[in-house]
Amino acid sequence: MFKPAKLLKVVSVIFIITAILGIFGTAVLYIMIPKMREIPGVDMSTIETVLTPLNLVMSVLSCICAVTAGIFGFGGRSKKGAVICAGIYTALLVLSEVQMALNGTFTAFSAVDFILPVLYWWGLYQSE
Repeated sequence: MFKPAKLLKVVSVIFIITAILGIFGTAVLYIMIPKMREIPGVDMSTIETVLTPLNLVMSVLSCICAVTAGIFGFGGRSKKGAVICAGIYTALLVLSEVQMALNGTFTAFSAVDFILPVLYWWGLYQSE
């Protein structure tokens, strides 16, 4: 057991909320793919290039890791569990950014995605 810092608790709640919204958004997006084919003028090749099974797995796995890291960080029961889940989440985020760079879709605004994990790691560092 460890005593979570206030920053860690706040970021953990944000992790949980954004991860649940991410899972919901991913599910809706994949459900809507057949409906998008019926819309005239929609270029499905771009959508199908981006929405690969690898991206689906990475999205679901990162959302699950974010929820569990949020739960571990908020509750303060297992610092090792929080480190493992946050590490997997951060690794998936880095992998996603590398994938975006290889596809040519990387922008400087993508660095905003690293704000929450950095705050989480800082809050975890501050925790006793």
